[in-house]
Amino acid sequence: MAKERDRYSILQVNRLADEDEIEASYLRLARLYDPAVSRKPRAAARWAQIKDAYDVLSDPRRRAEYDRKLARQSGALVGPEIRLPAFLGSPYTLTAAAIGLVVIAVVGLTLASVLGAGGGKESAVSQPSLTPSAPTPTLAPGQTPRPAPAATPPPVVGEPVVTASGLQYLEIAPGTGPTPEPGQTIVAEYTGWLQSDGSLFDSSFNEGRTPFEFPLGQGRVIKGWDEGFATMQVGGTRRLIIPPALAYGDAGQPPKIPANATLMFDVELVGIK
Repeated sequence: MAKERDRYSILQVNRLADEDEIEASYLRLARLYDPAVSRKPRAAARWAQIKDAYDVLSDPRRRAEYDRKLARQSGALVGPEIRLPAFLGSPYTLTAAAIGLVVIAVVGLTLASVLGAGGGKESAVSQPSLTPSAPTPTLAPGQTPRPAPAATPPPVVGEPVVTASGLQYLEIAPGTGPTPEPGQTIVAEYTGWLQSDGSLFDSSFNEGRTPFEFPLGQGRVIKGWDEGFATMQVGGTRRLIIPPALAYGDAGQPPKIPANATLMFDVELVGIK
């Protein structure tokens, strides 16, 4: 029997994602796979998975039930040694008394979250954001809002391909269009994080930004980008893991990118000019 895909992975968010991050990722994927607008050959099947994942993760009660199911499957609270979820983990062995206190606290917080979720659409994992939401911009008919970039890298399944230069990449969604040739201008969306701590340092989805354009293979961008985009097809998305030698090396790019930093990018090849 095929293993059920992780709904967090399908929606490309991590398990601590808040309501806004889930909504933003759903809107971004809708732009790629909604059969009403997508030309991807498997858009309908992918869209059904995305809709199912969104329906579960955007509903506080269903998300709480799903989180408990994942905990049971991973063995988070079974066996002679009680193992806590990763975000509560420790390299040291907890005493029985400490374990009991933590388990009681986790159960109490879970019950409070489930019982309090009925009044409104709140996340089952995190408290509602205290930041006032920005006003919704006026959109043209048929236009979808640009999603906000993810604060941390969403989980991506699969083993990375490692090239001779040291570049690593994972296919998130293969494209169906042409592959660019050197000298052609690429239109791309991207979000970049530091591998060391997962912190966001740049994105074409930042407020006021538009898709980024550059000529392929002309040295106008870091080497990891020229190599990473060279084998993509239009419509595809890819996770690039770029070592310092193919990025900003010893110098870095202060203040956001330190020296010898390995960078992670989620990129989409939107088009070729």
